[in-house]
Amino acid sequence: MRRRTLFILTFLFCMTFAITSEAVPPITFNVDGKAVTFNESTGYAYIDERDRTMIPLRVILEVIGCDVTWNPNSQMVITKKGATEVVIPIGKPYIRVNQKEVAIDTAAVLKNGRTYLPLRAVLEAYKYNVNWDSDIQTITATPAFTPNNINGGTTGVFLRRQLDFTGFDGIQGDFLLPKVELGQKGDCPYVYFGFDFPDGKGNAEGGFQFIEDQTHPGYNQWTVYLRQGNDWRWGESITLLEQGAFLKMKFYADKVSDTQTDLVIELDGKEVIRKTSGINSFAQASVKIVNAIAMSIPFDGTNCLSASVDFGLENVTVSEYNQREYVDIAKYDLYSEYKHGFWYGTVECLPEYIHLDDSGSISLYRLENGGKEIII
Repeated sequence: MRRRTLFILTFLFCMTFAITSEAVPPITFNVDGKAVTFNESTGYAYIDERDRTMIPLRVILEVIGCDVTWNPNSQMVITKKGATEVVIPIGKPYIRVNQKEVAIDTAAVLKNGRTYLPLRAVLEAYKYNVNWDSDIQTITATPAFTPNNINGGTTGVFLRRQLDFTGFDGIQGDFLLPKVELGQKGDCPYVYFGFDFPDGKGNAEGGFQFIEDQTHPGYNQWTVYLRQGNDWRWGESITLLEQGAFLKMKFYADKVSDTQTDLVIELDGKEVIRKTSGINSFAQASVKIVNAIAMSIPFDGTNCLSASVDFGLENVTVSEYNQREYVDIAKYDLYSEYKHGFWYGTVECLPEYIHLDDSGSISLYRLENGGKEIII
């Protein structure tokens, strides 16, 4: 009887373990597009009694390029990457990021000779975004936005919204041109529409460029331009537009023949610039909207002192390839992709410089400059 009872209990335990193992997949980690699987040699991730996902610290931090050392005397893990140092004490409700104490809600623990900690606070200190998908038991970490990991990020401050490469040949909308104050000579604000292609060849932009002339204050205005590669066009005469001007712009590809497609800009229904495109087919083109301050020096995330304030854009519609009808851009999903170490498509460079007003207008400036009420 005792043997039968023992057999039944053992059977039920094994069945329970089998069901649990099948129902709850092992926790995995994706970072920079690489999958990390936890095993006996690295240590297994687990979910603690507070429903926190506890991760073996060393394997993850080494994957993102950190140096990791253990101080047995102080019971602390010291991690470093570049100019950032994160110290993780065992059993304490905080970590230290570059000697500054940052509170955490679950302390690091030692388990089977390894340090375990919910990684969000540590990875965020190293400028990573962290997401947990409970359905597939997967943690995903992607680098947060910095000028050095955004495509074009060191050129200056910008907000870019882009659709996928499904084929577009026109975009139009109502522009309210920003007011500008240049904090550094040579900085150049832009607001524009653009066409991009999967291989980057033939990318084009058309819109408004701010022209500065300190010897002629009245000349600090906007001009309409079109650029494809190194080919810039301003038309036969440069059109100057006041800061705060409101007008409709249309940027489109005009298929003139089987072998020629022109890029065209219209302002308030009047054609102002036309050039032959270096790309004849727009079947894989995406469209984008960009609000930017191109800098005269490389952008490091803190050194843009110029401001572009109250840019407004309404009634934006797009035309799919070979379709005459223009439809609301909101119908389409935004494109964003992290590849080859860079963010492409829709991106904010950088979020702390981008300010959205209740009216929907967008301003680019560094808050430390004093805010737009003082700047403009």
